[in-house]
Amino acid sequence: MIGITFFELMKQIKSGSGNFCFTILHGFNEFLGEQLIDSFCRHFLEKKSDFNYRRYYFDMDNQGNWEEIIQEAKSSSFFIQSRKILVAVIREEKGINLNKSDREILKNYLKNPNPNTVLILYFSLNSSKDEYRQIKKSKISPLIEQLDSSSTCCVDLDRISEAEVKNYLKSYLKERGISITASALEKIIELKGEDYASIINQLPKFEISSHQENSLDTEDIEMIITGIEPHSIWDLTEAIENEDTAKYLEILKYLFINGVKPTFILGTLITHYNKIFTAKFLLKHNFPVNDIGKVLQQPHFILNKFIHSVRNFSDAKLQQILRIIYQIDLELKTGGEETARLSLQNFIFQIKLISRKY
Repeated sequence: MIGITFFELMKQIKSGSGNFCFTILHGFNEFLGEQLIDSFCRHFLEKKSDFNYRRYYFDMDNQGNWEEIIQEAKSSSFFIQSRKILVAVIREEKGINLNKSDREILKNYLKNPNPNTVLILYFSLNSSKDEYRQIKKSKISPLIEQLDSSSTCCVDLDRISEAEVKNYLKSYLKERGISITASALEKIIELKGEDYASIINQLPKFEISSHQENSLDTEDIEMIITGIEPHSIWDLTEAIENEDTAKYLEILKYLFINGVKPTFILGTLITHYNKIFTAKFLLKHNFPVNDIGKVLQQPHFILNKFIHSVRNFSDAKLQQILRIIYQIDLELKTGGEETARLSLQNFIFQIKLISRKY
């Protein structure tokens, strides 16, 4: 059995290489399965129609017939007009357990599958992520093992790596004449964490948002993903540095009202102060200012202001601030978002107290 990722199969479909006779699509991120099926239709069929593309559902209302599906799979020929894509969609947990007769029908077909038909077994279950993990372990994985053959291609839609997402995103945008900076790619990962599947879901939004300049930078990404102009975040750190309580609380309120999560705000503050920490270290070791800007991916128009702020920070004050921020991070993980919101509101007052000491 060939086990590959969403990205690998996408590449093989486009190039026309690989063995697709019997493809199993499984994973909680099932919307990726729909993208693969759509790609199969665009590259394998001359024109999608009721004749060459059919779905068979296994659920409460439809008890799909495997004998009928296999007969249909055998009926296609090498003529482009006669190729077929057949999708068997299992939508209920009980439909995963094939009876002995159906298993034999499938196994016999897999001994000599029709190369002119793409037969897809697609799991589309109404379950939570935790429920899906249990179903996968107890039912889906055993079924996949039973259907193992040299003609079986199995795609785990949840097996996604950061490197694959970045490469796919760059390739997707490049095909549409859109460029994206390295810092913008890093910002996407920073904002979305390890939820790589949701990044793929954002691709149409990236494409639409770049229609004027055909390029995406860090500021564009922040606006697309958070819905908030990036200057509001920069203004927040500026208000902290100036110890402007009223402005800080006003910006914080604006961010909360617009749906920005405390995790994102806190992550921004952690990144900001860690950059200050790193910049102080590099300055002490006589690194050029422009090189520091490149290393820390600081926009050119705020670099001098940033370096000025770094020079004015005492080591002791910075350590105190980082201690407070990480304490808020701990409160977010243990006490929830409401606790974190209150802590972020109190943060500016703690900054003022620290300033009195240093």
